[in-house]
Amino acid sequence: MIRGLLRCLVSLPAMMPASAQTPSRIEVLRAPRVDSVQMWRAALAEGRPELRGFRAPLFGQATARWPDRMPAGAASDAQVRAATLVAKRLARDGLLSTAAQAIEVLGPAQFASSVDLDLLRAIGLPVDLLAYFEFGSSPGELEDSATKTVLRIAHELASGRSASDFATELRSASFTFAATRQGFRVSTEGGEQSIGTLRLQIANPAYWSGAGDGGSLDLARQLVSELDGTSFIASIEEKHLDAFLDAARAWPLADAARFIVLPEPLPVAQWAQDNGKAGVDAAGKPVVLAPRFASRGEEAPVFVPGETFLIESVARAGLDVVQSPLLFQAGNLLAVSDSSRKERILLVGEAEVHRNIALGLTREQVLDALRIEFGVDRCVVLPAVSFHIDYELTVRSNLADLAGSAGVVAFVNESAAAVRIILDCGIDALARHGKLETQRAQQARADLAAGRIDPFMETIAACLGAQSQSFGHFPEEFAAAFSAGPADSGVGSLQRFLLALDILTAHVVGPGELPFDAHTTAYLRSFLRRDADRMELVRALEQLGWKIVPIPSLSEGSRGINYLNGVQDRDRYLMPAYGGIFTPLDQAAQAAFEAALGPGVRVVPILCGESQRRSGAIHCSVSVIPPF
Repeated sequence: MIRGLLRCLVSLPAMMPASAQTPSRIEVLRAPRVDSVQMWRAALAEGRPELRGFRAPLFGQATARWPDRMPAGAASDAQVRAATLVAKRLARDGLLSTAAQAIEVLGPAQFASSVDLDLLRAIGLPVDLLAYFEFGSSPGELEDSATKTVLRIAHELASGRSASDFATELRSASFTFAATRQGFRVSTEGGEQSIGTLRLQIANPAYWSGAGDGGSLDLARQLVSELDGTSFIASIEEKHLDAFLDAARAWPLADAARFIVLPEPLPVAQWAQDNGKAGVDAAGKPVVLAPRFASRGEEAPVFVPGETFLIESVARAGLDVVQSPLLFQAGNLLAVSDSSRKERILLVGEAEVHRNIALGLTREQVLDALRIEFGVDRCVVLPAVSFHIDYELTVRSNLADLAGSAGVVAFVNESAAAVRIILDCGIDALARHGKLETQRAQQARADLAAGRIDPFMETIAACLGAQSQSFGHFPEEFAAAFSAGPADSGVGSLQRFLLALDILTAHVVGPGELPFDAHTTAYLRSFLRRDADRMELVRALEQLGWKIVPIPSLSEGSRGINYLNGVQDRDRYLMPAYGGIFTPLDQAAQAAFEAALGPGVRVVPILCGESQRRSGAIHCSVSVIPPF
């Protein structure tokens, strides 16, 4: 489908300066812009929406339809009180009960004969979700249900009842979610199918330190090189376009491949996974399901305008895009096909449940809505060990030889094994650059291998103490000892070595033996709590009957080295790799994957060190569009 559409696109080399001619097989597709809309969007600030019910207006909706904050000085006292009530009570009391309380504050007479849904939007109610509730009225068309529900609530209040008088009735109102795109089925990610098109977001048109650094541009270059014949759609901020085209000129794009570039007026971050989840409709045509608005952050969703609105250009590039009323970050959702159970399962990071509880839904309503919206048989909620679950596992379906009758293998982090290899690599780096005497390095390595942790820590502590300028501060010259070349960050590698020491300390010193201040003790204990959460995640996967395969991998955000945040293709696994002094850890992870996957699946390391230093890797950076 994509290649056919590409023949219809107009390449624009004549419209660019001679220095920025579009390279062969790279096509720039600019979307028409409406000045008033662009001005409104440019004025939107990245941050948590003041109004809980905010929904980004996409695809021609009126910009005033979903305000993100109360208009300064324009709201009445009643509207301010109602908005405050919604912000405080929506998650606790639920959507219908909060709507009744808000209408009570605003005055039910305003809704007695006609419904002003814009007024309810303006105080932060997610009125689009009202359409899925039925309260005290006969079933009607979905688009009329919100109006009917509000009218019914206003009628009850106008009759003299208070919102609290019929709160129980509101809580028992039926909730029937309807999929935004009927027949949509989210793509499973266990290697059942080949990659059709890869969607990327280029955050920076330059290499961070050079080819092999694993940043946004370098990751795209490697994927183009590996995925011969695959087509790409890449979003990029307009001001970076010319520099990107110059850099991409040398990329080995195959004759069969095409690369569509979508310039955007707003900033574009690297994480293409989170602002849309790909699947197919009832006819098997690719569809991208976008969230209520693209967000980042876990405690409270931070609205990111550039990530939200670029999805419109993706639609103009030939992909069918629809917007869900649900709020989600797609890296925290992972669909799996379990053929032995004959069901499709959506693994859900627990944060996604709470995001939608904050919109006034109950946990049960959220899981039912996610099940229907993504076209799966059931949802399984996993604990928030890492920021997203795609940093905690990757799955492979239908590996009967390994998994037996289950047919699904879940690869998970094994931190202890990763820590030992990281420390081993660090000892080598220290010895190689004369920071640790050869004999002492050999002894430290032997102590670590034998589990003699006290003498090992004494040796390393003495070495670090001799190099530090003050507690936790080291000169850049010392960090350079941990770099294997210009594309390898010595600072980043030193941070990982120090992290491995912290994790080792947390595991070998008993809780009552930590001779540190309260903050340091809490920090070290956090690793133990994360291990407990990780075991809970593993137990949840085991209860599904899946085979668990540990991989030496460290999920610690911007300081980790993670091998699970990759992409499963039909005959290969695109594995994140770190490179540099930690190449032995890359090799150990690759060997563990190869042993489990067997000869039919090729494990392909993709360097993404700089991306990992920004808490992401391959899966975070791409959205896989199924073939059609």
